[in-house]
Amino acid sequence: MKLKFAPVLFGLFASMSAQASEPQAFIGVGINDGVSSINNRWEFNPSVRIGANLNDYHRLYSYLEFQKDAYNFVASYDYFIPLTNSKNWRFFIGASSGIQIAESSKDDLVLGAQTGINYRINKNFNTELGYRVHDTRSVWKDRNMSQLDTFYISLDFAV
Repeated sequence: MKLKFAPVLFGLFASMSAQASEPQAFIGVGINDGVSSINNRWEFNPSVRIGANLNDYHRLYSYLEFQKDAYNFVASYDYFIPLTNSKNWRFFIGASSGIQIAESSKDDLVLGAQTGINYRINKNFNTELGYRVHDTRSVWKDRNMSQLDTFYISLDFAV
């Protein structure tokens, strides 16, 4: 039961420490294409996300992914590496932690990592193509991690 609150507490702590640097908040939508920890087949899953770009190098956000038999609520941190002088093209790498709420099994902790390319269209819009490897704590030892990959595309709007 205590593990369910870890992602929420992490998000609250991160958002409090980020307030001093005046982050740029954003909301976004995405489509994920991958294998879930419950089903072994490839699926398209929508997601919504909300977060903040702390500066040109750091981002904190949470996303809610809607799967057929489960919901994933995940908090993530990404580090950006600018690929151009304008910083419009950026490579990112990050880590995630959250909770999976499943209809057919017990709720579980989600752990993972992600990487990808982010493109700043203008000051209000970003888009990205990413790759995630996420799994739940209870089944990660029983699986080949290469079977749990997810490709995703998202569009974010600054608020």
